[in-house]
Amino acid sequence: MHKIILFGKSKRRTRTTFHLARAFKECGNTVLWLNPAKIRRRRKNESDRWILNKIKAFDPDIIFIYSKDIPLGVLQKIAGGPVKTLMYYEDLRREVPTSLAQLGRQVDFFMATNKGLLADYKKAGIANPIYFIGACDRHDHRVRHPVLPVWKSDIAFIGQARADESRVVLIRKLVKRFNVKVYGKNWLAFGIKPTLKTVTPRRYGLVCRGAKIILGADITNKVEGYWSNRLWLTLGCGGFFLTAYVRGMENFFENKRHLVWYHSETECLSLAEEYLAKPDIRRKIARQGYHLVHEHHTFHHFVQRAISLYTQGRSRVENDDG
Repeated sequence: MHKIILFGKSKRRTRTTFHLARAFKECGNTVLWLNPAKIRRRRKNESDRWILNKIKAFDPDIIFIYSKDIPLGVLQKIAGGPVKTLMYYEDLRREVPTSLAQLGRQVDFFMATNKGLLADYKKAGIANPIYFIGACDRHDHRVRHPVLPVWKSDIAFIGQARADESRVVLIRKLVKRFNVKVYGKNWLAFGIKPTLKTVTPRRYGLVCRGAKIILGADITNKVEGYWSNRLWLTLGCGGFFLTAYVRGMENFFENKRHLVWYHSETECLSLAEEYLAKPDIRRKIARQGYHLVHEHHTFHHFVQRAISLYTQGRSRVENDDG
């Protein structure tokens, strides 16, 4: 099908780059995965030249960049050439980082999970920002069983704690009323002992299987179309997801069918109590959410949508030339 170079780090916690590489391959593409951080450690000052030689030898159709994982000097050398560059950025920063803008200005397609920030990306000089939603992995993110008692809880939250975040206040309130387990860093600073500080994909599935409710509480719910990959992973692992409402969420999910959303702390506490008392309905919603993401929002669907950007862009060029 296509020859694709994938730039990205290898992270044991999320394995996103691995999931992308595997999905590209299983969709029939030839993939070369380059990890610039590892290459830099080995090649030192020769790393950029080494990467450029690899690109020339492989002769890709597409270069796909996960996050900011490509040297700026390398990207500047290949920008505007025959190879199409796609960059996927799923983090949320209230201001566009200079390092991100420098890379984003060079790529053909800048894919961001923050619909509400597209105008900010354009102001930063990124010519073609596109709203692009995330995904789960069809292999790693799945229902796990059996589950040992250590994983069981009324409510679980997976993510780190930071000062001045409303979700820390919310979770402290939940802890007073329910059996709550948190998984992530920095919770001891707020008087809560985490069950684990790091959650791998397999453990994510065990948490989702053991907890009656997985809480969705991101850094902010004020940016249209933005939610963390916690949503995709939870539904992908068959968890019941109770999350803060974000404008645009209704374009992809049906409330109380695929997940349940709340608009305030008070409503969150009330809904948690309500659904803990409704195990059959809870399991039904979790099952419907699971089927939705595995039928429409796995990384296999993600890479097919990404490749369609390349094919549509190529068709436009060919039509203009004709």
